[in-house]
Amino acid sequence: MKGIKQILICSVCLAAGVAAGMGGMYGLQRKNIRFAKDNSLLMEVQEQLDDVGKELPDGMERDKAVAKGYLTQFDRFTYYKDNSEPAEEQEVKEDVEAEIMNGNVLYLKINGFLETTHISVQEKIEPLLPKAKSMIIDLRNNKGGVTTAENEISNMFLDSGIVNCYYYNGEEFSYKMRDTNDKIKLPTVILVNGNTASSSEIMTALFMQNHGDTTVVGTQTFGKGVFQDIRKLSNGDEIMIANGYYTVGDWECYNEVGITPDIVLEMDESLIGTFSDTQLKKALEILG
Repeated sequence: MKGIKQILICSVCLAAGVAAGMGGMYGLQRKNIRFAKDNSLLMEVQEQLDDVGKELPDGMERDKAVAKGYLTQFDRFTYYKDNSEPAEEQEVKEDVEAEIMNGNVLYLKINGFLETTHISVQEKIEPLLPKAKSMIIDLRNNKGGVTTAENEISNMFLDSGIVNCYYYNGEEFSYKMRDTNDKIKLPTVILVNGNTASSSEIMTALFMQNHGDTTVVGTQTFGKGVFQDIRKLSNGDEIMIANGYYTVGDWECYNEVGITPDIVLEMDESLIGTFSDTQLKKALEILG
């Protein structure tokens, strides 16, 4: 009986040992699979960065810069986008709003630049232009978007102006305003704030340089003078890569600096569009 009991104990111990061993092997296998996936992703990210000629910051080692593919040590405009995380709910706004204020001031608010925003602008302002003697372009909280749409809108008002794009791989491209006879000529005030970025900063700079009767009111703009590529990865995520920078006219690139308004006027952003919108009131005052 004692012998049988010992045999049973040994069998149980052996089974437990086998189970533990299999569990360990399974855990090791899962760890190896996870490592392989992370390593594969790392290689993918490196290939995408190499493809656009993205350079590392001075003294930075590549493996540390793209550890696990998260790009945390490149720059603020080159980053990893995890598409498995639920997107934050945001208030949906029309890209363009337009109305007549004070009887003869065309108020044009552009909330962002989509592929067709230039068409929306034309459709919204056309019926209002006969009444307009001046114009306010509100670019506050406009974080940018499609630069070609912005250029087409600026081209409705400006006889001249140039946007230069410089890719990090050495390529260059320029967009010039077209000199035509159908330009809309109105004294203009542009409203900006710290969330005026990218394409909306291009528009601000173009008007400041090429529109003879423009006043910019608000606070220092965001300072995004680079453009980005979106590269999809095999796991469904994406990386945003800053792959070049732009300049407007003969200005230096204002990335990380922003544009200083002609009239600096601080205001709580929550007051935009309310009766206490002092920046809008200042614009209406300037235009008389």
